[in-house]
Amino acid sequence: MRIGAISLGCDKNRVDTENLLGFALAAGHEIVNDINDAELVIVNSCAFLQSAVKESLDAVLEAKSHSNVRYLVLAGCLPMRYLKELSAEDGLLEADAFLPNTCYERIGEVIERLEKGERVILTADGTLPKHSERRVVTTPYHYAYLKIAEGCNNKCTFCAIPSIRGAYRSESVDNLIRQASELIGQGVRELILVAQDVTRYGTDSGSSLLLLLRELVKLPVDRIRLLYCYPDMCSEELIDFIDEEPKMAKYIDMPIQHASDSVLKRMNRKDTLSSLKAKISYIRSKKSGIAIRSTFMVGFPGETEEEFEELCRFLISEKLDNVGFFSYSKEEGTPAAKMKGQISQKVKAKRLSAVHAIQSAIAREKAEAAIGRTIPVIYDGIDYDKELFFGHTDRTMPDADAKVYFTSTSPVEIGETYRVTIEKVKKLDLYGKNAEEEK
Repeated sequence: MRIGAISLGCDKNRVDTENLLGFALAAGHEIVNDINDAELVIVNSCAFLQSAVKESLDAVLEAKSHSNVRYLVLAGCLPMRYLKELSAEDGLLEADAFLPNTCYERIGEVIERLEKGERVILTADGTLPKHSERRVVTTPYHYAYLKIAEGCNNKCTFCAIPSIRGAYRSESVDNLIRQASELIGQGVRELILVAQDVTRYGTDSGSSLLLLLRELVKLPVDRIRLLYCYPDMCSEELIDFIDEEPKMAKYIDMPIQHASDSVLKRMNRKDTLSSLKAKISYIRSKKSGIAIRSTFMVGFPGETEEEFEELCRFLISEKLDNVGFFSYSKEEGTPAAKMKGQISQKVKAKRLSAVHAIQSAIAREKAEAAIGRTIPVIYDGIDYDKELFFGHTDRTMPDADAKVYFTSTSPVEIGETYRVTIEKVKKLDLYGKNAEEEK
């Protein structure tokens, strides 16, 4: 059968989708890129926020509207969160099968049952999602994501992930080394480690993130990048390792969420303003110049103007390198949904606009400081509209942070690193030319 896939949400979902497609190939099916060519479409859904739920449902309806699509498989977080409602007789009738990520290796069986006229409803079993040896990597071939754990134990009061994906479960070091070796064998040169919280890797199994990293750097890989390092577990030893190990990208993605002690406490975060500043100061003390990326939430229940101002002052004083913002979303089943002092959408929008303005000015200042400098850039692809090559640096995340666009009259090769002289900034992206041609 010809199978198309739509992967929504986070990079962890992307890895799940890639494995699911691998299992479909192993079962003898064909993967197609165009939904107009697909007999069966898999929507690997996100349900982290209500906006993501809507996006997932819209994707199902749009896919099933194509006359060539015979079957629709709804996979991932949406059926894991709302299976009872969606699979009911008056539920989401457009979906012919519901598939949690712990059952993706059963996609061949699911298709056989669909062809027999069944509606297939599978439930999560608490195991780790399986890895396919035929995983279909959907990123540019020179970098890929390595998911090191599933689930979460942090129980932040705003987050539904523990109830969707279950308790934290670490992959074994041996299994991850095997997966990494497979990816490297396919041409991957940068491994991007992901989990809901990578810093808690091994806390459930007697291992540790540092132990895993010390094994991964032995492999013939150029670079290893860490995403989602929760501040309270981002140890000085880990920071030192990132600073000193040549194969570690000088980059830490550290979701902070807020800078007011009272808000952090209501969120059930383990950090304080003082501990966060100390952590950032320690990272900044390292000679390699580690970049810090983070995310922050505005409009959490009870957030006062003074608490919001604390966040603004923190952003101004710390000048983080790459920052994302989002408004609090009231998610059913979470403790925060029952809290008093829910903030209006109007106030949340105003606060979101304010923090964006603050960080945009900081990011612009940092970007303009690069003008005239020559920096190493990993070439990722071509922007045909701009007629420019583009890439990322050791201190930026591909497809998430600002890009570096550059010209080159000499041939360039995907995944290779080039020295680019920065000439200007546009919308926070850097523009320059291949410095090798100046010689």
